[in-house]
Amino acid sequence: MIKRYFLSVCLLAGTYLLEAQVDSTQATDNQSDTTKTSSELPLFSTSGGEAEADLEQQDVSSLLQSSRDVYTQFSSFHFGVGRFRMRGLLAENQLVMINGNNVNNLETGFSVWSSWGGLNDVTRFVENRFGLAACRVGFSGAGGYTNIESKASSFRKGTRISYAFSNRIFRHRVMVTHSTGMMQNGWALTVSASTRQGDNVYIPGTYFNGNAFYLSLDKRLNDKHLLSLTSFVAPIEQGRGSQEIQEAYDLAGTNYYNSNWGFQNGKARNASVSRTQRPMTMLSHHFNINASSKLTTSVFFNFGKNSLTGLNWNNSPNPRPNYYRYFPSYFYSINENALGDAQKQLWLNTVNTRQIDWDRLIAMNQANLFSLPGSGINTNEKRSRYILERRVQNVQNLGFNVIYNTRLDNLFISAGLNGNLYKNNYYKEVEDLLGGTFWLDVDQFAQDQGVTANFASNNLADPNRPIRKDEKFGYDYFININRVEAWGQAEYTFKNIDVYVALSLSNNTIQRDSKVANGKFPETSKGKGEKKSFFNYGVKGGATYKFNGRMFATANVAYLTRTPEANNIFLSPQTRADIIKGVTNEEVLSYDVNFHVKYPTLKVRATYYNNLISNQIYSRGYFYDIANTNVSYIMTGVNQKFEGIELGIEKTLFTSHVIQAALGLSDNIYTSRPIASAILYNSTQNLFDNRTVYLQNYKVGGSPQNVAGIGYRYVSRKFWSAGFAVNYFDGIYLEPNPDRRTAEALEKYTSTDPQYTEIVSQEELPSNITVDLNASKSWRIYRKYFLSINAGINNLLDNQEFRTGGFEQLRWDNSLPNRFPNRYNYALGRTYMLSMNIRF
Repeated sequence: MIKRYFLSVCLLAGTYLLEAQVDSTQATDNQSDTTKTSSELPLFSTSGGEAEADLEQQDVSSLLQSSRDVYTQFSSFHFGVGRFRMRGLLAENQLVMINGNNVNNLETGFSVWSSWGGLNDVTRFVENRFGLAACRVGFSGAGGYTNIESKASSFRKGTRISYAFSNRIFRHRVMVTHSTGMMQNGWALTVSASTRQGDNVYIPGTYFNGNAFYLSLDKRLNDKHLLSLTSFVAPIEQGRGSQEIQEAYDLAGTNYYNSNWGFQNGKARNASVSRTQRPMTMLSHHFNINASSKLTTSVFFNFGKNSLTGLNWNNSPNPRPNYYRYFPSYFYSINENALGDAQKQLWLNTVNTRQIDWDRLIAMNQANLFSLPGSGINTNEKRSRYILERRVQNVQNLGFNVIYNTRLDNLFISAGLNGNLYKNNYYKEVEDLLGGTFWLDVDQFAQDQGVTANFASNNLADPNRPIRKDEKFGYDYFININRVEAWGQAEYTFKNIDVYVALSLSNNTIQRDSKVANGKFPETSKGKGEKKSFFNYGVKGGATYKFNGRMFATANVAYLTRTPEANNIFLSPQTRADIIKGVTNEEVLSYDVNFHVKYPTLKVRATYYNNLISNQIYSRGYFYDIANTNVSYIMTGVNQKFEGIELGIEKTLFTSHVIQAALGLSDNIYTSRPIASAILYNSTQNLFDNRTVYLQNYKVGGSPQNVAGIGYRYVSRKFWSAGFAVNYFDGIYLEPNPDRRTAEALEKYTSTDPQYTEIVSQEELPSNITVDLNASKSWRIYRKYFLSINAGINNLLDNQEFRTGGFEQLRWDNSLPNRFPNRYNYALGRTYMLSMNIRF
């Protein structure tokens, strides 16, 4: 069906364009047609823009928003409110580079854009291609690539100061950037700094505190050699929101209810606070060998921490207000209607019922007098029943990168070699003892279950150790990764056809190394575990056929293997080094066909794509009530298909009027029947093994499958513009719980039972429409100063009922399928951003 749609679109568009364009324009274009190379055709350049606020905290590229490609423009500016992912793909499929250096995380494959968030002015020079394409600085896959050019000599001389006011993530943002340009003495310097601040900006209990600093220094030694040093850091602290069941939103009276916060001494406090500070420094040598050849060599070092806080407790009631036993529906489900009615009134009328009661937790800790083991009676010690813990990742990543480019007449050759020495230390620390004086380092879910006295101890070298503020506890292990890659690419230009082919060979080794032995797995928890090696390769190629200088068609295909996410290859890396059986490389087969038109007053792109991702590992955790412990739910052999069409059209009328339209139709589904196992955290026994999951043909959740938009913009000759866009979202599915799609889940039901349908059906959320407005104005003052103002309003109609997605909980009860309802996300209502900047 999707292929037929695509062929129809291309046929209609081609017929119209061939008849509509002036012959003289085509003739002019054909004269220069033979000089174009494949790298010059579908290239998108972005400028950073002002709308990065909402996207930079996500694991997706916020810089796509300013692309000249119409469909990509809509996807980033307008479809982002619906959590839309282009082609349904996660960010691990996109190669992200800064100055040619790969900055994708070696464990997850994702790029962490917040690491340079707030540095808009120095990350605005971007080469971006989404989808399969030739890449002269690395080997990219199905999601394409983004290369941010950010060295001092890239920026022209001048100073830029900007201020933004918003109600999205932050309230205020200030940025200052200064660049000397390349001076006569061969030096170039660029510095930039920014701050972004906001408290309870839109979602109650949330806040944002972010700063960013950038320094780049270039030295031109002579005409052939340039040294470039670039360093940046973007420390961020953010109080986070939550995903909730619909009952919580309804009882709270708002779709932006947040269970992560409560009042402490009358002041709001968030329990889920993320902090990130990972500086990066890179030193590059640019060697212009001759007029047609260049060699770039770089070394870089990335280090620092990111952490997330959360509540922990021992032998005490769950302190989180969204615990399922605290909802009225729980009491109704066990026929305690009076208790359900009473609990409903508490939710409606008592703040401490629907939020964290910090004062109560502190009071309980201060009243819990305790004698430390071996110390005798000591009434000054208070054992914390509740604490706020800090889960830390401390990364060190040392890498190198070599890129060689040369042109030989119509042949352009690119080659590269890169490598990394990477280690990530995972551990927990006590953030706050909440009125107590110590925390006991034991696993509450393993107490009274072992055959030895120290079975529940998290550290056998020091069992029952009292933990003080900022001390490590729970687990302390490293994930070590060594990676090396060699790649090459050749592009050849004929008169009407350009072709390219590329090859990549790489090897990853992954090893867990723990510093502590825990009582549950004394033999496999401490020390270095098995070193797992993954050899990967990739090959891709494509061709461009040029009908004339303004109209062309492209086709690309790629096949590659890649290493699974590092933490997913272990049964439970916090407690042991055991590796999941059957772990193998993931496989990606991707191809697309594109039709492009690039006239001054008309731009069109129509694309059909198909991406098949196979042999994936699914590893998630949840709490299992019967065994009173956490469980790792692991699936192997997970296959997905992402197929669809994209259409973007931009037409300029009478010079100043621009009409844009975008359409995306996709079919993103699971295509296999994976094998699942459930591993108990506190036992060597599995909850179950080799369970077939009938996941085939279920929809992949997390992103709308169908989107459409139409926009209008007026561009005045007096340097102002204004426009609007109407956006449509459809095909929004919740991510399915795989265990509900097994024979074991349905063994007590027949196909006619109402519960049967409740268990196996996948919820599709309602379609929604949003409207966006934007305007800008710029002035030139005294021929020296440039002032500009940009304003934008998203979701103008304040649609607060737009559920953008969610998931089915892994924790479920097949006797009462609705006991653990689905969790949802809601799009923000009306939001705005006003920015002003002056450049001189």
